[in-house]
Amino acid sequence: MNEKLVIVPKLITPGKKIMTIVLFVMACVLLLLSTFVSPFFFFIPAILVTALWVWQGFFSNVEFEYTYYDGDLRFAKIKNKAKRKKMADINMEDVLILAPKGDRGVYKYENDKNLKCINLTSGSADVKVYELIAKNGESLMRIEFEPDEEMLNAIRVKYPRIVVK
Repeated sequence: MNEKLVIVPKLITPGKKIMTIVLFVMACVLLLLSTFVSPFFFFIPAILVTALWVWQGFFSNVEFEYTYYDGDLRFAKIKNKAKRKKMADINMEDVLILAPKGDRGVYKYENDKNLKCINLTSGSADVKVYELIAKNGESLMRIEFEPDEEMLNAIRVKYPRIVVK
C-alpha cells in the first residue's frame, strides 16, 4: 500500500502582512534616527524592532502535514520547514465518521462544547474542509483538515462506511 501525503501551507492573514510592513517601517525609521539624531537612544530599539520584524516575516511560517498509511492517519504541524510537532495519530478503526464540514453526519458533533477540536486547515475560503470524528480514549475528538481526492480515495478503499463524500 502506498503512503498518501498532503502538505497544506497556512494562509498568511492580512493582519500578519500589515504587522510585517509596520515593523519594517518602524525598523527603518529607528535606524535612520539612530544614524542622524542620537545613536544612544535609538540604536537598541532599532535592533529590537528589526529582530522582531525578521522573526515575524521569515520565521513564523506554518504548514500542516497529513499522512495516511495502511489504516493510520497522522497529523503534524511544521514550523519554518524545520520543526515538526505531532498533532494527532489516529487509527481508522477509532474513526466514527469522515465527512465534509457542515454535513448532517457531523452536525451533532460541531455544536458539542465538550468535544476536543483541532483545526488543521489553511484558512483559505475556497478549499473543501473535512471533519473527522474519532474516539480518543473515553472521549471523542474532532479534527478539521483538508485532504485531497487521492487521500480520500485511499481511505475509502479500506473504510468505505466511514467516508462521506
